[in-house]
Amino acid sequence: MKIRTADCTDHSGIKAVLEVAFGQGDESRIVERLRADDADSLELVADHHGDIAGMMMFSPASAHLADGTILRGLGLGPVAVKPDHQNKGIGSALIEAGLEHFLPYPVAFFCVLGAPDYYARFGFSPAIERGWRWAADNSTLAEMAQAFQIRLPRPLPAGDGVIHYHPAFGL
Repeated sequence: MKIRTADCTDHSGIKAVLEVAFGQGDESRIVERLRADDADSLELVADHHGDIAGMMMFSPASAHLADGTILRGLGLGPVAVKPDHQNKGIGSALIEAGLEHFLPYPVAFFCVLGAPDYYARFGFSPAIERGWRWAADNSTLAEMAQAFQIRLPRPLPAGDGVIHYHPAFGL
């Protein structure tokens, strides 16, 4: 299994991975909109002998702080692995490679909406613990507050951060 940067010849394979992993849902359309806006900051694939077994993408996100500061970060997702390749560490390898790619860059934060127990292994924690929240979360569900997570490569101020994903997410 080789983790590599996706190119345009991978798009149909990536779409197939997204559809088998998520069904005919929004993820495939989100990825297409991000590409059309040139907002796919990093798109990686897990290449298994020429077959796309998994994919992940980072796209621009912003955090608007109470003092008017706007921080530039990256949203992680979607992450998808074909069912016959799941539970083999492919998703983890994709995420780790993506995070490692951005080590030399001044990324203020990473955010993800997903299972807290899974993403904690990559240094993510619930954004609500820092007083940050997702702009699209209007619910009072504790589960949603825990699922929206951030990772801070460098210390940042806590409190009153509202995070916005790229408009391609339609959120």
